[in-house]
Amino acid sequence: MARNAGLRIAVAVFAIALGSLGAQANAATGVAATTAASASPDRAARADTPWQLGTPLSETVSTELWDVASTGAKDAWTVGRKTDGPDGSTPLIRRWNGTAWADVPAASTGGKPARLEAVAASAPDDAWAAGTLDDNMSAPIVLQHWDGRKWTKVDHAAAPEGSLSFVGDIAAFGRNSAWLTGFDWNPESGAEASYLERWTGSGWQKVSLPAAPGGGTVRPSDIAGTGPDDVWVTADALTGEVAVPLLYHWNGSAWTVREVPTPSEHPTGWVAGHAVATGRNSVYWVGKTNDADAPTATMAARWTGSRWESLPALPVDEANAVGADGAGRLWVGGWTPGDPHSVLARWTGTEWATQKLPADVTEHSEMSTVLGIAAVPGTKGALAVGTAGCAADPVQCGLLVSHDLR
Repeated sequence: MARNAGLRIAVAVFAIALGSLGAQANAATGVAATTAASASPDRAARADTPWQLGTPLSETVSTELWDVASTGAKDAWTVGRKTDGPDGSTPLIRRWNGTAWADVPAASTGGKPARLEAVAASAPDDAWAAGTLDDNMSAPIVLQHWDGRKWTKVDHAAAPEGSLSFVGDIAAFGRNSAWLTGFDWNPESGAEASYLERWTGSGWQKVSLPAAPGGGTVRPSDIAGTGPDDVWVTADALTGEVAVPLLYHWNGSAWTVREVPTPSEHPTGWVAGHAVATGRNSVYWVGKTNDADAPTATMAARWTGSRWESLPALPVDEANAVGADGAGRLWVGGWTPGDPHSVLARWTGTEWATQKLPADVTEHSEMSTVLGIAAVPGTKGALAVGTAGCAADPVQCGLLVSHDLR
């Protein structure tokens, strides 16, 4: 299985239990996770963080939040799953109305355990959520649409026989302009097929990207943009075990493709991660090396509409989440060495400024990870979601924090 596929599958099955959360934290930090107190002595600094807890960590069942989206100060969504005993998991959808977060019923999954891993919204009456069945084999991904009144199941073609389907990303730019990336993976043969699709208003249609400038198999991953005629897709082109990072742009009628400049040569190249559009001529690209056996190296760059600007390496071992705030500032979330809790870092234009999660998170959980970051239009602020390893049952608590919303 290709390195990039392995990473995406690891994210798709993230945090099945506290042990798995701890294993990933340990792998990222290189230290044993003991307790929040012993691993994080600077609690006073954490208490001063500008990030605020949006909902209490306490839950009646294990809860994970995987992604977040917002169309304004009075409209935001977060999605994930709840897991309660032997019945397995059920999709979780929560909405912000400007005053409080409340659960909203998801569309039926036919009684099958499922999770929602990505959410996007273009208006209060137009949102999409995507995920997978927990026990899927040759099953379609889970797609649901919000029309302002309820969530409805949307059909999607199943993977080929013997393959598993996984969601990459979903984005929404209008009622008839939504985009989806995903991939099908066969665990026996190791074969992987990545795809990009567009919502036509009545169904999902496969989209063929132009060939990579240097050849290779193109694998789309993240989607960003400012509207139906300004859509960006990150990808990498794989030739053997060597990957070349790419950035595609759709102007409403045609595609252009650019190779992303990397900070150094690497034997197996670099792979695409995230894209964040902060304007029609401003898009950030965040990626990493395509190497499973060496310490991870990260990179970030910005396309200005006419040239590339290179950013310093990320201040985290790997960007588990990337997004912007309402002021158009770039944020990344991930682990730093020696800390089992995620940090959030903002690009100031000259350097990375790192901020910690609130003490309500770090003092009441053993570890945490941020999995989604989203701007709140109409404000300077942002929302971030993820999962915290609670010190007691129900083991996993959904993590939701906000920054600078007022």
